[in-house]
Amino acid sequence: MEEFFQKGGLLLWPIFLCSLLGVAIFLNRLLVLLRLKREETDLGPLLVGDENKEIVFSRLARENSPLGRMVKEISPVCCRDRALVENVLAHVIDQEIARASRYLEHLATLASIAPLLGLLGTVTGLIKAFMVVERAGGKVDASMLAGGIWEAMLTTAAGLSVAIPLIIGHRYLSSLVQLYEERLQDLAINLLKFIYMNHEKKKETN
Repeated sequence: MEEFFQKGGLLLWPIFLCSLLGVAIFLNRLLVLLRLKREETDLGPLLVGDENKEIVFSRLARENSPLGRMVKEISPVCCRDRALVENVLAHVIDQEIARASRYLEHLATLASIAPLLGLLGTVTGLIKAFMVVERAGGKVDASMLAGGIWEAMLTTAAGLSVAIPLIIGHRYLSSLVQLYEERLQDLAINLLKFIYMNHEKKKETN
């Protein structure tokens, strides 16, 4: 490994750092998204029940879940203004998505930087090789060019080897965030149904 970094030049170190940061971000976001999935609460069974809205809201508000956070935010304004309730729910969903997708832009940036660092290493390696050619005049053999060629090839390979998995990881996490957003939208719609179905039942009994 030491020989690999010596022959690849200084630019292998920032490429290696990109790989470490990228893996750390990927694992962190994956764990967060899996935890958020476990936190989700299904409101479906409540839609067919006759439970009182206040009782349901009191129970859900104690949950550390996306639904619980939605209920906490809409409880003060519930049923007064439907447009306001919908805006509050949209705001909560935006906050949840922002929390879930945190650092994904950093991951995309690292995936973009790694091949550029590899390309820069290729250019600097070729510059070194041509400087050797210039200094040696016509008396050039392969061993004299080896250092520059090693650096040129290794940095390109290292940059691509880091960038490709990071791009795949970023796309995968982005798809999980999109699915999470769709589930939150469905949850918000079901919550609105429950609120206004319960409200209509109260009107009928009164």
